[in-house]
Amino acid sequence: MVTEVGRQAPRCACILLQPNQSLSATGNLWVFFSLVGVSLGISLAFAFAGAWMILPFAGLEILLLAVLFTYIYLEGTRREVIRISDERVVFDCCKGFRQQSVYHREFSRGNLALLVRMGNSPAEPASVTFSGPEGCLEVGEFLTDAEKAELVQKLRKIGIFARREKEFRLHQF
Repeated sequence: MVTEVGRQAPRCACILLQPNQSLSATGNLWVFFSLVGVSLGISLAFAFAGAWMILPFAGLEILLLAVLFTYIYLEGTRREVIRISDERVVFDCCKGFRQQSVYHREFSRGNLALLVRMGNSPAEPASVTFSGPEGCLEVGEFLTDAEKAELVQKLRKIGIFARREKEFRLHQF
């Protein structure tokens, strides 16, 4: 989802990017514990029938489910904040329950280039990348193509214009 949090001036804004979560953390726990209950129920029924070797595999299945649900939760809580002022563009990415910082990058607005790699449809971008002397940074990789197009539109309203590319090429120097 692309949300404009605040706009102080025509050239200044704060944009929040976050994945679209269809299930809350409590919902994820309910799904996880129901899958664990079904798995344990079936494995205990086989164990009581004499096939006790199924129990270690059921334990591995539950461990794998726990790891996958944790990964899904962490990716679902990911947030990218783009703060744009007259001089600087600041990117912050955080994830997890406590919103621990993953990375922080700053670009000079005057040297910033917005590169948009186009997808299958001419109206929808496949990736949005900020480039400048400070380096390159792809933002909103978890967004859908329509949400990336919305991000490009919001940035255009602030005064950061995109250069559309069919594909990026790596040049060796």
